[in-house]
Amino acid sequence: MRDGYDASGLFAFGQKGLIVFLAFLNAFVPLSIDLYLPALPGMARFFASSESAAKLTLSMFMLFFGLSMLIWGPLSDKYGRRRILRLGLALYVLASFWCAVSGSMGQLIAGRIVQALGCGAVQAASMAIVKDVFRGRIMENVLVWIQTMTVICPLLAPVLGAFLLRYFTWRGLFYILLGGGLAGIALSFALKETLGSALQSSPLRTLGRIGFVLRDKGFRSLLLIFSLATMPFMAYLSTSSFIYENMFKTSSQVYSYFFAANASCGLFGPLLYMRVLRYLPRGPFLAACFGVTACGGLLLLLFGSLGPWHFALIFICVTFVGSSSRPVGALLMMSQHDSDNGTVAALMSSSGLFCGSMAMLACSLGWSNLVYAVGIICIVAGSLCLAQWLYACRRKSFKNPDRM
Repeated sequence: MRDGYDASGLFAFGQKGLIVFLAFLNAFVPLSIDLYLPALPGMARFFASSESAAKLTLSMFMLFFGLSMLIWGPLSDKYGRRRILRLGLALYVLASFWCAVSGSMGQLIAGRIVQALGCGAVQAASMAIVKDVFRGRIMENVLVWIQTMTVICPLLAPVLGAFLLRYFTWRGLFYILLGGGLAGIALSFALKETLGSALQSSPLRTLGRIGFVLRDKGFRSLLLIFSLATMPFMAYLSTSSFIYENMFKTSSQVYSYFFAANASCGLFGPLLYMRVLRYLPRGPFLAACFGVTACGGLLLLLFGSLGPWHFALIFICVTFVGSSSRPVGALLMMSQHDSDNGTVAALMSSSGLFCGSMAMLACSLGWSNLVYAVGIICIVAGSLCLAQWLYACRRKSFKNPDRM
């Protein structure tokens, strides 16, 4: 399919409607994670359980979400995107109802696991649809809008959740998520199947396509690079509240302003990329992004502990280059294979989630200064990405959708 491919016939509301629908589907995960965060303390009190048990509703969601995509992606290559998408949305709706009526923390955790399985199917199928339908610059535009949605939702969801808690209990938040799942199911009937030729192997052999895709040296090197690139922001996500509130002694409200400013720069990155940065040569552009990340980590070690503004201004640069590089990273990875689109999409998401989780784990190892933890992760991740990227470019080990 060429850059100008017309996808309007695949969705009842046209090509723009399809792009909006795909962005909506990719909002399920950040909304499911962040909308109920303000309710976590209240949920722990309601069930008379510990904060650690309440946090399991988040960590177990992340674990099963990442693992499930490795199953749903290959299965969507065999059974089709629509079937897996609808199954995932149905699971999501049932699990949201399960969470809303839970009578114990154990039931709630179990409901969140099923909700994560549904989200994994939605994410894998929606990203596979992007690769099925779009190519070149059009795919790049779609990925930018999806990336923008994944930045906006974590920014707005906690604020929206706190507002809704004025009028609803925590159970009401899960009913709202249930409504989003029902809307997704309704809209899925406007979508035509985008899978060209289904895999003819058995379900078990279909899962073996993961190994087939990973044997591609070009895809494997790119997957490593852009999975490592997720680590700095995930480290920031897990430590920022402790850095601002415990180390710098800011109030939770002031912390929310710093967090919002950082997220806004994350939103600005892909938008500026679509307007300006996409026309730069990809090789030097990505090398500069990885270099800035490593330099940002060094600056955090030297100056990040001096105060909240020092930390914020340095990490804003890291966030900006990270969000700017994500659309081109996704485009490069998706361009390595003309088949197995579901498997490719699943590996991209789950591998990035795994590396991000490792960064979160590293930040929980009892650091006396969490700014140093974030700085070291930025240096290590940025340096490894830069070295691997320069090596891959020199060896020309991957396909380029256009000139580098």
